[in-house]
Amino acid sequence: MKKLFLFLLLAFAPCFHSIAHPAWGIVVDKHKNIYFADIVHNGRGSVWKLNPDGKLELLLGDFHAHNVSIDKEGNLYTAHGEGNHTMLRLPPNGKIDTLISTTDIKAFFGGNCTYSPNGEILFSIHNRIWAIDKEGNKRQASEHIFKWTQTIYADEEGNIYAPDIKIGKGSLVKIDSNGKSYTIATNLYSKLDRPINPHQDVLLGITKGCDDHIYIAETAGQRIIKILEDGQTETFYKSDGDWFPCGIDFFAGDAYILESRFGKNGLVGPRITLITEQGKKSILFEYGKTQPVSNTETEEQAPESPKEEKGPTLLFVFSLFIAFAISAIVASISQQKWKEKKEQEELEKDRKETAKWFDYD
Repeated sequence: MKKLFLFLLLAFAPCFHSIAHPAWGIVVDKHKNIYFADIVHNGRGSVWKLNPDGKLELLLGDFHAHNVSIDKEGNLYTAHGEGNHTMLRLPPNGKIDTLISTTDIKAFFGGNCTYSPNGEILFSIHNRIWAIDKEGNKRQASEHIFKWTQTIYADEEGNIYAPDIKIGKGSLVKIDSNGKSYTIATNLYSKLDRPINPHQDVLLGITKGCDDHIYIAETAGQRIIKILEDGQTETFYKSDGDWFPCGIDFFAGDAYILESRFGKNGLVGPRITLITEQGKKSILFEYGKTQPVSNTETEEQAPESPKEEKGPTLLFVFSLFIAFAISAIVASISQQKWKEKKEQEELEKDRKETAKWFDYD
């Protein structure tokens, strides 16, 4: 009966999964191990490690991470962005450290954060970017006020980069080590033949390439944008079919691009596309085509074999369970429909407001 219950949950889980923007975090270490975030699988999400030989390891499960970062020593940093907002450090061969954990999003917001090369925790909340130093002191990183930003990136020179989808038809802001802000690119949104959806048509993963140019993922146009001098831009990569890029990282001249797509019941993927320095494209990984292995410290024990039960008693209990399961599913679907109606109303309100920002006429 436990197996049947799990089957019913898995069968109807897509009905309860609301469509939202995907995770964007992807980094590559010096051994060409790829680490990436995924909010679709294993409960509230996962953090994965893909080895050069194609072996996929689950580092964290039921962990709602949007981003991942890595330092020179190979330590991985990532944050849970729901409820108890928690940033973790995962050493290459050691015990996981908790850097910060709080339910107060003013103190730390795991939904939009990164770990900078100079050892600061950066996060955005209430239209501003904040920094927490190694001693735990919090400060405002800049006086710049964002209208709508969802990602943060920090380079080794102490510069911070963050997009603003409500300014300049999609802009990218640079904040230097002194806290001074500059808009380094605008018009990052592609012109579409449909209304902009501010929850899905977003500017996500940012990185600095081996050529010192900044790259950013634009989901609406299904492309990676390369920021050139004087605010000019060019399309570095465009996803095929209905896939779109979420994040990007570079190593030894090669680009590693994290992609997702929307299916009938929500997000599908992720997959990772490699673009070599010579321009050759290949798919390194697509979720579902590689069997993951667990790398967690504790493993679930196999369930004990059920004892034999007499036919009538087992049938009665089974019937009650089926009735309860059907009732729960019907109630959950009704609740989901009500939630979707509310989300649609809110989305339509956002869409009307957004239409003012993206008037291409």
